[in-house]
Amino acid sequence: MGCKFGNDQKEEEQNEIKKSVIHILKDRDEKDKGPENFVPDLEYYQKQLEDEQNGKIDKHQSIIQDYNKEAFRIINTIRQKPNIYANFIEDCMDNIIETEENKKKKIVYKKQLKVELKRGEPAFREAVKELKSIDPLPALISKNELMVPLPTSEYELNDKNYLKNKIKYIRASRKVDAFFKDMVKNPEVSILLLVSDAYGDGGERRKIILNKDIKFVGINSGMVGNSFVAYFAFSS
Repeated sequence: MGCKFGNDQKEEEQNEIKKSVIHILKDRDEKDKGPENFVPDLEYYQKQLEDEQNGKIDKHQSIIQDYNKEAFRIINTIRQKPNIYANFIEDCMDNIIETEENKKKKIVYKKQLKVELKRGEPAFREAVKELKSIDPLPALISKNELMVPLPTSEYELNDKNYLKNKIKYIRASRKVDAFFKDMVKNPEVSILLLVSDAYGDGGERRKIILNKDIKFVGINSGMVGNSFVAYFAFSS
C-alpha cells in the first residue's frame, strides 16, 4: 500500500482544499463556476454511486449525463492546477492494494470499484513528479465536432478498428491530433488512471492531456449493451 507524502504544512493545505471543495460541490448545481474552479473529490463520486445503488438515479442516464462533464472538468483541473492534482494522486495511492489471489496490484475505490493496474505505484509516482514539474496550462475548449459517435452494438464496440475509422471521418472536416478510449465508468477513477499511466502506456495519454499545443477536446461516453465506453479526441 502506498503512503502519503509531505509534512504538516501540506496536510493543512489539503484540508483547506477539501473545505473549498465542499463549498464548490454544494453550489455547483446552482451556478456554473466553470471548469477552472473544479477540484476532484472522491466523496462526490461515492455519493453518486450510493444514489445509483439506492435507485435514486438511473445509472445509465447518470453515466451519460455526468461522465462527459466531469471528465472535461477534471482534465482542465489537471492542466490548470497540476500541483494540486499531483497531491490528489499521492493521496489516491493509499487505495492501491495487492490482491491475495494473484498478487496483482489494484486500485480500490470505496470497496465498490476495483481496477487492475499494469504498473502500480511506480506509475503514480512518475505522474506526480511530472505534474509537480510543469507550469499551469490553459483550459481546453469542448468541441462537439470532436465527439466520436458511440457504437450501435457490442460487436462494433469490440472492433479494434472502430475508433480509428470514426476518427478518419472526423478528420475529413477538422484536425485531430490524438485520440483514445477508456472503459471505466467512474469519471474520477477513469481520468486518474489515464493520467497516472496505470494502464502501462508509457504516459502517452498523460502527454496528450498535458500537451500545451492542444486547445480542443471532444468527449463522448455511454453504455453499449452492458459495457461502458468513453472516447476522447484532441485537436490543436
